[in-house]
Amino acid sequence: MENINHFNKWGVLAVNGLIAVLFGALVIFVPGATLLTVVTYLGIVVLILGLAMLVGVILNIKNQLSYATDLIETIILLVIGFFLTFYSKDSLEVFVIIVGSWAIFLAILQLIFAFKVTSELKSKNTLIISSVISLIFGILLFTNPFKAAEALVVIAGIISLIIGVILIILALKMKNFFAHLE
Repeated sequence: MENINHFNKWGVLAVNGLIAVLFGALVIFVPGATLLTVVTYLGIVVLILGLAMLVGVILNIKNQLSYATDLIETIILLVIGFFLTFYSKDSLEVFVIIVGSWAIFLAILQLIFAFKVTSELKSKNTLIISSVISLIFGILLFTNPFKAAEALVVIAGIISLIIGVILIILALKMKNFFAHLE
């Protein structure tokens, strides 16, 4: 019984590490297709959530309860889910453009703050560097949104690969540790 308990401790880490390594490798070697697949599945999940909320709205209408805000949320979810599912690449590009716009807007606000407000603060240079990095990031996202999203996914894949290897190594060390205890 105790062996099963020890396996649960290191085995869960090993399985999580293996999943992270597989995901990381998939994203690194096939970033575009993986990204589109993830966006499509996200769209399906959002559609299912929207349909579940629609059932709730219908029940609220039948029971004469308030339903206006739920109906608006349901319509928004169904529309987003539809576009994510059936227009995955276009939806992804729109999302990346929104993130790029946000980064540029944030960079401009940081620059304004750095030059107008922080005259007495010592972190002015840090704020300027941060705003320049945000500005470059935002502009890069605008140049080619889908390729920028692929690049970000590859970075996430590399991180996932590293974390997966670390989890597997940790799991093997835990296994050896528990084997020495017995």
